[in-house]
Amino acid sequence: MGGADYSEPGAYFITICAAERRSIFGKIDKERIILSPLGEIVRACWIEIPEHFPRASADQFVVMPNHMHGILGLTVGARYIVPFDREARTPEKFQKPVKGSIPTVVRTFKAAVARRAKKELGISSNDIWQRNYFERVLRDGKEYADASRYILENPQRWEWDRENPEGRIKPSRFE
Repeated sequence: MGGADYSEPGAYFITICAAERRSIFGKIDKERIILSPLGEIVRACWIEIPEHFPRASADQFVVMPNHMHGILGLTVGARYIVPFDREARTPEKFQKPVKGSIPTVVRTFKAAVARRAKKELGISSNDIWQRNYFERVLRDGKEYADASRYILENPQRWEWDRENPEGRIKPSRFE
């Protein structure tokens, strides 16, 4: 079987941060995100991911002032594939991207945002994204539901978010 588990649904929880974690994608007002023109480009490019990668689904997502969270699903046919065995995964190598892989999808997404931002807003790509991103495999329905809820509730928690440069430390339950 090659170490891949084809029986369980799987997806990836992705977090991508703005360069220097600057709040360039928008602002939170009354627990709602108000996107900047750059934030609108980020949103549009995320939604377009399945148009460029037919085996990818761009599920729940939120663009926050200085980062974004989203769930990317990769499918083989109609089933998700998330190999349990790291050795079974096809590793990416420099100058040898794996077609349709999470690193390729994320890299292409970030590049698409950078191209549109340069064309429409005159913004340099170096001023948009932090170099890397965070990914976590969602192995079951509970993890998927928890990640979805986290994404949807993120604007309401911005005041306490550690990514918020103006945020407050959440009070302990004893205060």
